[in-house]
Amino acid sequence: MIMINKVVIFLGPKKYFKKFLDENIGENTRSNFHELIKYMDEKDSNKYDLDNLIVNADDYSSVNYHVLLNFAAIVTSKFNIKNLYLHNPPKRVEDSFKFYYKDNIDYKIHEYQSISRENLIKIYSNLNSDIQGQSNCKKQIISALYRLSINKKNKPIVLILYGPSGVGKTQTVKNISETLGGELLRIQFSMMHTSENYEYIFGSEHSKRSFARDLMSRETNIILFDEFDKVNSSLYNAFYELFDEGKYTDTNYEVDLRQAIFICTSNFKNEQEIEKTLGSAMFSRISCCIKFDELSKIDKEIILNKHYNDIISSLNDEEKHIIGDTNILEWFGNNIGRFNNIRILKKNIENAIFDKLTDEFIINTYTKN
Repeated sequence: MIMINKVVIFLGPKKYFKKFLDENIGENTRSNFHELIKYMDEKDSNKYDLDNLIVNADDYSSVNYHVLLNFAAIVTSKFNIKNLYLHNPPKRVEDSFKFYYKDNIDYKIHEYQSISRENLIKIYSNLNSDIQGQSNCKKQIISALYRLSINKKNKPIVLILYGPSGVGKTQTVKNISETLGGELLRIQFSMMHTSENYEYIFGSEHSKRSFARDLMSRETNIILFDEFDKVNSSLYNAFYELFDEGKYTDTNYEVDLRQAIFICTSNFKNEQEIEKTLGSAMFSRISCCIKFDELSKIDKEIILNKHYNDIISSLNDEEKHIIGDTNILEWFGNNIGRFNNIRILKKNIENAIFDKLTDEFIINTYTKN
């Protein structure tokens, strides 16, 4: 007979699963599945009594496939469990418990911050504080998100932020995710060209990382598809149902993404190029295309001074004095027109400052000795 008093299935981010456990069960009463796997291969009939068995999302990849198919029976062949906590289980694991515990499974589903007018005000305020320029883009983003706040169909929002590199597209998405309380889930599409990447998107062996598993563990409902223009076009059909209905299914997982916000960044030049590259079927699923422009000279000067001062504030008095006697800030100010990519501008400022400090405090000291 299978001996488990209660099964709790938690769907959501790792940090909130940990918070749930901390609020509901004591640290000393927990047993972690990965520490007990060694007992699974024992041939004797001994069984161990456990108060609370914790199975984390990463634990499923550590067992063989046949264990997933019969997870409930195999686990209880070795353990009598009062409470079993499963974090983001694969479909096969969940189904194995439904077979035995159809009416005795308690689901805990993490509720992501919704888009409300109050949250839109916070998002807009933070964008204006942290993202220089692009005022029209900020307004368009808020307008697109506003629709989600009154969307009764629970469909996702899909945005494309397009324009030249290094003008704030990715940083804008990060800022929105942070405002909504979590780390951004970022999928880098420029890398999606090998068979392994196809397996990541569509799912394969349960032991491998997958798109669906990452979606289940996301901390906010903001998902960034970075460099969406560089993905192999054959992958676009994987997102039709996702963008239409907010559902994603692969060989191991089913994910609910209603009310999610998918933001795709790209270097497209205009909407005509977007439609031509993505195709009409994908383009019709885009809620809004938002163009980012080159930053003005004034915007770049503001970014230059802010980044320079941020670096200076991290130095000690001796280091500040050395850099203060240089013309680094003045040089970059006079040559700001050379830099259209803000990432490159910031990198070069950092290189100039730390090259000078290296010469002064490392190379010269070494030479003197």
